[in-house]
Amino acid sequence: MVRQRSKKAKEGEQQMQLALAGLDDGTYRSVDHAIKELGVPRSTLRRRRSGEKPRWEGKENERLLTNHEEKALADWISLCTVAGNPVDYSFIKEMAEELRKSKMKSTGQFVRPIGTTWVPRFLERHFHLKTKISKAIESARVRDVTKEQFLEFNSEFRCIIHENNLELQNIYNADETGIYSSILN
Repeated sequence: MVRQRSKKAKEGEQQMQLALAGLDDGTYRSVDHAIKELGVPRSTLRRRRSGEKPRWEGKENERLLTNHEEKALADWISLCTVAGNPVDYSFIKEMAEELRKSKMKSTGQFVRPIGTTWVPRFLERHFHLKTKISKAIESARVRDVTKEQFLEFNSEFRCIIHENNLELQNIYNADETGIYSSILN
């Protein structure tokens, strides 16, 4: 099991980010003012202000992917989940493997393979990505949907199509999460 970053460490990093942002935008007049307001360590704040990276970011050369590659992967996962497409561990590992392979091709250097604990460590480094256990929607459909509900949805769906003059080839992904249509000019 991967060692989890402590709640205290996460909160400390968030406070440090607030302090740095506050010093940049003028919320805090000085380093001392930020320290007093947020309770962050003086030495750490001074080092971070001078450009030193946090410990987890400074170990980039020891990781399989660069910080930019990891950020791109994390952003892609966020976009997928916002669009209603959860990404599982195996797919994250597959995407990371593709990034790793492209790095090997471009640099010509060997990059060690992705291990079994890479995905949990990646998710720990990007703690804004939350893993949710999804329940099978099929069982809810079978158990909770009645014939009347189905007919009502179908009737309402047809009314929307008629009211908006939508062509059937421009309608896709119609389900309980919504109806998406493409308007072609």
